[in-house]
Amino acid sequence: MTDSWQTIIEQQATVNTDSDLQITSCFMPLNELGVLQVTGDDGQRFLQNLLTNDVDLLNVNQAQLNGFCNAKGRLFAVFILVRRDDGFQLVLPKVMCTLLQQRLSMYILRSNVIISDVSGAIVCMGITSDLNTMALPTAHYQGVESDGIIFIKYFDSEPYFLCLSTQEKAATFIQSLPQDTWEIATEKQWQQFEIEQGLPSIYPETKEKFTPQQLNLDLIGGVSFNKGCYPGQEIVARLHYLGKPSRRMFIAEIKATRLPTAGQEVTTEDGSVAGHIVRSQYKDKITISLLLSLKLADQQPTIFVNNTTEISVFEQQFTE
Repeated sequence: MTDSWQTIIEQQATVNTDSDLQITSCFMPLNELGVLQVTGDDGQRFLQNLLTNDVDLLNVNQAQLNGFCNAKGRLFAVFILVRRDDGFQLVLPKVMCTLLQQRLSMYILRSNVIISDVSGAIVCMGITSDLNTMALPTAHYQGVESDGIIFIKYFDSEPYFLCLSTQEKAATFIQSLPQDTWEIATEKQWQQFEIEQGLPSIYPETKEKFTPQQLNLDLIGGVSFNKGCYPGQEIVARLHYLGKPSRRMFIAEIKATRLPTAGQEVTTEDGSVAGHIVRSQYKDKITISLLLSLKLADQQPTIFVNNTTEISVFEQQFTE
């Protein structure tokens, strides 16, 4: 890292986690996110043939929630796909970058495709306020590039933006913000926001564990049922048209001081497995927000983490 970006990361480590992102103009270095880059003449066709969403619909600087399944229709990875002038960028947990790069590379064969892990050069940053000095997109997953930084509108409801740039550009941008009106926030706060929006992630512990439907990916714009084939497409489509998912994803909370791990079992009072944890993050010092993939038959019984900590499951976060 450059000294200036490293200084910002070190400053972030000392931040109080109680900032209210809804009322404060904040920036958050997202150091746990990484970026894969796909370039080459066959890059678009390559991704179109592998991913759950319709890559051909993307315009330059437009983003898209996407997934990559194995042949059994289980998700290997979930990510934000961004189309750029010279290719595509995949934004996902940094711990998944090498795994996904290796798996995607198995499909290149004779295609003119290069898959690079550019996490060391391209950094991710969250912005939680409108910038009055520039015209930012207002529609979900639309992006605009300004001075080497792409700003992607993350969700329609609030002015949240996912930003990608070089370390130098990101540091310069942050240093240009008025210090009296802008605050630095923690990455945990961005992750908490994603959980509140029902945005799933896949980690090494949960790769190939869930179908798209079990993470609501089909309900939040991450699956196209009008595109051609991709690995696992027949299974995903069959469940959509001929069946009904046995599991769906829910937002929940527990009172605890230790984060559960992704993939950890959720159980009923009699010890039966009701589902699994998709992701978790602190809401405050004694409250943890969760995304759970639950068996629909087990929505009503009391459920627990570690067989002892009771879970409060909110109303269904999806519509069918």
